[in-house]
Amino acid sequence: MILHPWILGLAVGHSTLLLLFSLCVLNAWQIFRGWDYNSTGENQFLLEKKTYLISSIINFTLFVQILMLFLFEITADELANVLPGAMCAVGTLSSNNYGFLLLNLKIVSTFVYFMWLVINYLDNQMETYPLVKKKYLALILIYPLPIMEIILFFKFAFHLDPSVITSCCGSVFNESAKGIGGSLANSSASISLSLFFCVAFLLLGNRYITCRWGRGHKRLGALLEFPFWILFFITAILVTISFISTYVYEMVSHNCLFCFIGSQYHYYGVFLYFSLFIATGAGMTGGLLEMITKPAILAKKARLLQKKMHTVSFYGMMLFLVTGFWPFIVYYIKTGRLI
Repeated sequence: MILHPWILGLAVGHSTLLLLFSLCVLNAWQIFRGWDYNSTGENQFLLEKKTYLISSIINFTLFVQILMLFLFEITADELANVLPGAMCAVGTLSSNNYGFLLLNLKIVSTFVYFMWLVINYLDNQMETYPLVKKKYLALILIYPLPIMEIILFFKFAFHLDPSVITSCCGSVFNESAKGIGGSLANSSASISLSLFFCVAFLLLGNRYITCRWGRGHKRLGALLEFPFWILFFITAILVTISFISTYVYEMVSHNCLFCFIGSQYHYYGVFLYFSLFIATGAGMTGGLLEMITKPAILAKKARLLQKKMHTVSFYGMMLFLVTGFWPFIVYYIKTGRLI
């Protein structure tokens, strides 16, 4: 399976991105150790020139790394055509022990990369680059993520066996199935909906109150958004399995997270997940920006960028709600009943 065109493409992509990432990390370490903006020496001049180049390369690298999440899903879906028993990406990912592990790592990495890109964008707005040492230290600390990704990818690729019958999404997300998939499918829609809307109202309520508090309380409210958005993402996935998928497929027994991404369902999942990822990424980044308090001019720019992130996360949440619950509304209007 390693010679499959999609696998080869991802292998080349991951390897190239890791090489670029490694070169950036080496230079980031040099900048982190030697950076002194107040210095007028030749070394500082060379570091300032180097940071322009490194910043551009890492922006490209991390942006493509984010896109690799979606390319990986497309690859998993394509491989389902050659793996016996697989009906969609779920069958491919569940064919060995590394598929879903790699997917989860890519999701976490996507949010981490997005936050770093926003912080880098903010730092580049200042002539003095006040965050340069912190952002490059953060870049060094997240370097293990692409390393783990490429290791898990090759383990996943080498353990794909087209002679072994894998599980389809119907058996993975089945109430009687063992494992996380069965537990999620067996979860009560009423409970998952209650949790989801509780978290959503907490987010909106926290933001409303935060806007009217004093500075000290406002910072606490903004910092709370980071964990709240993580909970929002988790509960949104739970609701998608237990409730949204039921009305998309119009079947109680079909709770797949991937089938509705394809053309058969008019790429419904693309819009659903795009809104969810944008809302969550922007929301968490808004909370992270609250930690930037010095210098004053940078903090002012951080607050302006934070407002933009809050706006993006709010409209992303609204888009997810409309997209997610539209099939339910249509079904109810057509039939006058619930599934």
